[in-house]
Amino acid sequence: MRGLVHASLVILVILPAGLAVQGAQEADTVALFADLQFMRGFLLSYPDSSMGHSVEAVLHLDDVDNVPVWRLCQWGTKHSLAGAPCVRSGHGDFCYENPAKTVIVGEPNSPNRDLVLELRGKLEYGANVRGPGDNWPHLLIEQDAIHLFPLDRLDRIQFDASLRLLYCTNHMTEDQSDPGLHAAQFQMFFIIKNINATSEDRGGYYWFGVPFYDSRYDVPPAYMARDAGKDDATGKFIYTLDGKVTGATSLKEGRWTTLRVDLLPHIKDGLQEAVKRGYLQSSDPAEYAVANMNLGWEMPGTFDAAIQVRNLRVLALPADNMRAAVRGWGD
Repeated sequence: MRGLVHASLVILVILPAGLAVQGAQEADTVALFADLQFMRGFLLSYPDSSMGHSVEAVLHLDDVDNVPVWRLCQWGTKHSLAGAPCVRSGHGDFCYENPAKTVIVGEPNSPNRDLVLELRGKLEYGANVRGPGDNWPHLLIEQDAIHLFPLDRLDRIQFDASLRLLYCTNHMTEDQSDPGLHAAQFQMFFIIKNINATSEDRGGYYWFGVPFYDSRYDVPPAYMARDAGKDDATGKFIYTLDGKVTGATSLKEGRWTTLRVDLLPHIKDGLQEAVKRGYLQSSDPAEYAVANMNLGWEMPGTFDAAIQVRNLRVLALPADNMRAAVRGWGD
């Protein structure tokens, strides 16, 4: 922290010590993902997830020079957004919409900032309800990490976001609905991947989940299981936090909820659990990094729903012995 000593002493006079330390740490954090206001647009996936990262269309927010870093994944949909025009609202927002979904990127001063994702499952499912093994529609954003930090070289992985449920409507009757099959879920997942080329687990990974909304609960509970339920499931281990760990309260009341949590200890716990259950062999945090993130809707039930996300941040705080090197990256 050389060069900041005098400023820190002044801050300590006017702020509680804990806030001063937090402010100093913030100066050393590194963003793991780019374009968190989404103003560079999206690379739209094909509805068939087997197409991987192939791009069906570029949603460039009316600027053909935009180079998106986010992928917008619409797996399992019957109504692709490819070909949907970019419509500007009275607030200057960018909107892509078709009968089954809406994506809004809001300007900084708009009531719709930063991102609204709306998925209308009633149109996707029609008169049917999802059965065992059937696919379901997704609407989520995805990005590979721009820096790969071994977990043992970090002091924190700071996650912050504010979310508001705009609405969620269940179109299934009580007789049709099965809580084991049907839900509307809005959540975030990270791929925690082995990046050591000489490891017995090289390339192996597990899913680390941060839940925000689940139509079956006021606050989503912890969940640990194999990724299954459809033909293209990865078979990898899913380790999802209890929503209360992030400070979540029920989104069902439609109020803004602000979440803030250090994910690093929970990610390490998830790694140990993946090894314990036989999904991975190596339990060494030095071999793993946050490699990818996705956030959005999975709709295995006949629901229409929309959520707004603001102030998304995922920041890595390198350990003391790594911070000098990180500061030099921008030189």
